[in-house]
Amino acid sequence: MASRQSLTVNQNLTIRLLRVLRYNKARIERAMALLPAEHKPLFQVLPFLLHINHPEFPGYVSNSNVPIGLNNFSFRDEIKNALMDFFPMQHVLIEDIKQIWPRQRAIDALLLMGSIGTIAQSDESDFDYWVCVDGKAHTPEALSLLQEKLTAIEQWVQDQYNIEVHFFLSEIDKVRNNDFGIAEGESAGSAQAVLLKSEFYTTNILVAGKAPFWWLVPESTTQQQYYALREHLDEGGSPDPDWFMDLGHIERLDPNELFGAAIWQLGKAMDSSFKSVIKMAKLEVFLENAENEQPLCNLLKKRVHNGDEAPGNVATIDPYALMFDQVIAHYEAKGDDDVVLLLRQCLYIKCDCELSKAAKDNEASFKRRIMIGYAKRWGWSRNDLMHLDNLENWSFQEKIQLFRRIHQFLILCYRRMSGKMPKDNQLVSQEDMTVLGRRLDTFYSKKPNKIEFLRSGMDELVYCPTVTLKLTRRKNGTSLWTMYSGDQLGKLNKSVEKTRITNAACLVRLMLWCICNRVIDANSEILLDYDTDPISESDLYQFVKHAVNLFPPVKVNSLPRTALISPQKIEACLVVLNFTTSRLKATVEDVVVIYSTSWGETFLANGVEALNGIWYDLQEMPAGSPCCAYVPHCSQRQRVFDAFCDTADHEFLLLS
Repeated sequence: MASRQSLTVNQNLTIRLLRVLRYNKARIERAMALLPAEHKPLFQVLPFLLHINHPEFPGYVSNSNVPIGLNNFSFRDEIKNALMDFFPMQHVLIEDIKQIWPRQRAIDALLLMGSIGTIAQSDESDFDYWVCVDGKAHTPEALSLLQEKLTAIEQWVQDQYNIEVHFFLSEIDKVRNNDFGIAEGESAGSAQAVLLKSEFYTTNILVAGKAPFWWLVPESTTQQQYYALREHLDEGGSPDPDWFMDLGHIERLDPNELFGAAIWQLGKAMDSSFKSVIKMAKLEVFLENAENEQPLCNLLKKRVHNGDEAPGNVATIDPYALMFDQVIAHYEAKGDDDVVLLLRQCLYIKCDCELSKAAKDNEASFKRRIMIGYAKRWGWSRNDLMHLDNLENWSFQEKIQLFRRIHQFLILCYRRMSGKMPKDNQLVSQEDMTVLGRRLDTFYSKKPNKIEFLRSGMDELVYCPTVTLKLTRRKNGTSLWTMYSGDQLGKLNKSVEKTRITNAACLVRLMLWCICNRVIDANSEILLDYDTDPISESDLYQFVKHAVNLFPPVKVNSLPRTALISPQKIEACLVVLNFTTSRLKATVEDVVVIYSTSWGETFLANGVEALNGIWYDLQEMPAGSPCCAYVPHCSQRQRVFDAFCDTADHEFLLLS
């Protein structure tokens, strides 16, 4: 009786495994279908580069102790063909692959997670890989060598193909215990652990190696049952325990992670606002249903195990769509029409399907079919679709209005959650909290003299290759400078207002705000309208050149962890002299002080007294970071600079 029961258990496990493998194969096919033709071979090449270590291939580490070799990885024709495409000069090695094929297999598995292979995959999607190893089998030095190899491959892909690849070196026993290190770069650290594992299980694709055993157990399995089934497998049997790795079970999500997770998503919105809106909404949905709802990964696994009601049919199972359906149902039930519309628009823009246009060459039918289904269900007209598909040609003001709606939702959502979530037992570490909190403070906070962030989350949508500057001289003697997108020379009608970017009484502040927010750069064409003396276009181009060099736009999520947990320091300082005053005067008439800090903030203050307030901080600037001064080119330029230096308590370098 016991053996018959054991046979039944094994048969059930085998059936589930076959359906999981079928689903995994479908996800890989979707990922390949959505990849641009020139990037498709990369899917085969990356696992190979982890598998071998040879000086003729990217990722080579000279130390022979580097752990290499992917479990269950074989040299198939598609891998050979991809290598021939990428490395034609190495055809001799590729033809005789045995001479570089490793004997060891130190890497248990390589898995993708995130939007790849879902409706959310686009040409700009990152490749986020988990490189799973048995941490106990390797010394810290060996793991450091493997990290060196992974970093080198990431850099090669970025340099050669402009694709972001992130390898997360994941020690299996640490992942099993929900230990994801510290919050740095793309890693959430302690800000979210079980939530991160849940997202991994929801979206992962097995590229090579061992599968997570989690995939085999029923979605309602308890922790005890999970390990009982794990122990049930017999070595050499079917399924064979050697085919799997144990990354741990998820029975319930942990509300104590919500605080850190919400702050993490606010931070991610700085770079990817359309995606973060949906993920923040997902956190709010989880908070309100924490006691009686299974994690999304378990709901997805149930559908995979059931073959989505028809054995073998995986065509309608999409992790991203499943998440969105769960989120949108929550807000529809609340009758929050504005939020529902925002979430729908963000999903549509994120998925980049452009239904009003002909299908793209690499656009998989599954993605278009799902998005058409959504558009029909929402009652969107062709004009609605055409408007969203034409996002890049929206007026500047219309784009900014969309981003304001997004960040307003994010902040309000966070505030609603803060009022409900438990705070005493939050799992985010104090140091991670400091890092994440300071990033948010840099991005969102308003401070005297600070150059505020635009909060767009999509730099390419706000960049202006051509801008026009206009000056309005008021009757009370004051002036107002206004920046417009495009060529608006001599135009005064109402349509010009739609192109307005921003305005300010201080021209230097206006220009700096545009530079810091990626609206313009050194390649932008700057048109100067009539009656703007003494300013010339040459003055503007020179200022932009120096400002871009000294105060390049900041990616807040890329600020070094070490800088954020250390005291704030000034990193660059520029004094602009007589920018808008007469070029004939040899005296200092106007002083604008600009400085940036190690926490990613840039400040601008008027008057020489502003230097007195930061005098001590200027003495503490890093070596090799001189304080600079810029004076517009004119006959009195050197005399103006000398007059300023006579009164300054610090040395300055005059920029040419």
